[in-house]
This record gives sequence, structure tokens and C-alpha cells, in this order.
Amino acid sequence: MFATLLSPTDASPTLEGRIAAVAALGGPFFTTSPEELAAARAAGLQGAFVIEDSGSPEINASVMNALQTEAEIIAIRTRALELSEADRGSQIARLGAALGFAKGRHRMLICVDAPLAPISGVEWEALPAESLLIDPIADPDAWRAAANLPGDRGLILALVGSAGDPIEAREVLLWGLQYAASLGGRGGLRVGFTERPARVKGGGGAVPPNFATTTQRALLDLLRLTAADSETLKRELDPRSISPAATNLIARRRK
Repeated sequence: MFATLLSPTDASPTLEGRIAAVAALGGPFFTTSPEELAAARAAGLQGAFVIEDSGSPEINASVMNALQTEAEIIAIRTRALELSEADRGSQIARLGAALGFAKGRHRMLICVDAPLAPISGVEWEALPAESLLIDPIADPDAWRAAANLPGDRGLILALVGSAGDPIEAREVLLWGLQYAASLGGRGGLRVGFTERPARVKGGGGAVPPNFATTTQRALLDLLRLTAADSETLKRELDPRSISPAATNLIARRRK
């Protein structure tokens, strides 16, 4: 499993600090800036160029432009998949066509800003994205769509609270990651996690002043626990969250 920052700009006022924060977590560097992307890639990080989907046909041109950045990951952040089954067909066709232009790159859908509809397996086949990013805490129903996501695609969970402290206990977050790995036989190598998008009351975008320390610390701690041995888990977690069967299953999956 891997961890990263969905919004590196919240972690540091400097580009150097943002790159260092993502490098410590080991995941890709998400950005909407070609200049930041180039600097992150020069520092040895995998780059994820984020396209903000406004719901218009111009998404095709945005994807074509994104390909010029040479980003390893083309990510579309969209609200278009919140519609009912009767209404989302055209949006799936629109997004599917846009994703098609990026064939050969890793394509990601970021669906954290609106409730994700229970996308079916057939609908996922029409959306050629290699991975999906959801916020299962703000939108627990997103698990219904994730359950239908083919197991050969990646699943990234926004888990750690934007103020740093996890909203849920670490035991619950670890369970969520293990559940994501189990869906469709996905395995831990196709599962990652990030901080949760900041949702400030009143609609502002202010980031808590302690974000850089508390959020990154919580992400690093969770990442450490995903690779911890059974003795560490028994020592640090509520024993009620650990069963012998689950421990043995985790050990087998890591072999």
C-alpha cells in the first residue's frame, strides 16, 4: 500500500516543502501546475496531473494538453458521477471518451467532491480508468461503486482528517484499507490512501495551521501500520480489532 497527499499545496508554502512531504510518503505528486509537476518529476517523484472537470466537452482538450506534461498519471477530478442511473449515461460516455485520449498513461478518476453513484461493473467497463479515488468517510455509499470496480484497477481512499487527526480510529482506517484490498481480489499493491479534502464550514478554503505536522504524521503512522508485523499490531491497536484469522490472512497476502 502507498500514501500520498491529494493537495500538496496545503502541506507547505514552498514547492520544496511539498515535494519533501510527498517524498516521505512515497506516493505520486498531485498537482494542477505543469511547473510543479516538472519539479516533482525532476526530484524523482511520479507525477499526477489533475484536470478539474467542469462538465463540458472541453475535457477532451484538457486531457490532450495534460499529455504534453508527460505526467505518469492523468487524473480527472469530477462530480459528474453523482447522477442517477437514468441520467448519468451521457456523463459516463463523455468521461469515457476523454479518458480514451490518455490511453497508455495511468488514468485516474477522483470522486471526492460529491456523492458517488453506485456505478455498476458494466459502467466501469465504459470508463477506462486504471484507478479510482473516493472519500468513504464523507461518502460511505461510495463503497457500493467501489465494490463493482474491477479488481485489476487501483482504489485510493481519502482517510485522514484534513486537520491531521483521523476522524475514525486507526483500527477502522486499517479495516477500510484491508477491505479495499479484498474487493475483487485487488490486493494491497493496488490500494493507497491520502488526506481527506478540506471541508471548511462556510465554504472557505482555509487550511488548519497545524496541517503540515499533524496530517503528515497521521498519514505516516497509518502507512507504517499497513506494513507492521502481527506483534506490532497487537501491541499498538485495540485487541478487539485483531482476530487470528485476519492476522493469518494478512500474512498470507504479504507473501
